[in-house]
Amino acid sequence: MNEKISAPVDRASPWLLNTAWLRSRLLYFWHQVIQLRATPHEVALGFAIGVFTACTPFLGVQTLLALVFAFVFRVSMPAALLGTFVGNPLSWPAIWSASYVSGALLLGQDPTYAANHLSETADVISATLMTPSPQTFAAALQNLSPIAEPMIVGGLLVGLIAAIFSYYPTRRAVRVFQRHRKIG
Repeated sequence: MNEKISAPVDRASPWLLNTAWLRSRLLYFWHQVIQLRATPHEVALGFAIGVFTACTPFLGVQTLLALVFAFVFRVSMPAALLGTFVGNPLSWPAIWSASYVSGALLLGQDPTYAANHLSETADVISATLMTPSPQTFAAALQNLSPIAEPMIVGGLLVGLIAAIFSYYPTRRAVRVFQRHRKIG
């Protein structure tokens, strides 16, 4: 009888450990950001640029985009790189959902289309990955095209909002950290 009671706790333990690990990693990255040697504005804008690009649906080039934008705006490239870690496998479902829904609404489209279309699209993409060919690739692009435009438009909006909300706390944290470093 005791085994049945403790079984759910045992199954939950890896999740709790992963949550603690994730929290420690996030804290580590946050400390890396606030300890960068640049002005608070340069660090915060670099981080915000990384957050912005992490919210775009351009997987595989988000980091490159962040570094290019950081270079163009002459802000902290390490902070931009660290900001891209906001987009990760744990946050992608929320980011992509918010991006698609907001993009569809901005474009005057029905946001429920993706939910209805998702299983068909997943099947076609799976077929493309299993047996890559020009035909399966063309079918995957055709199924993704109605979702791509709302994802891009919504990703830009969600990215802009996330960047604004990440800029000010980051600038304040860097300013406070740098002030304490000068005192100590």
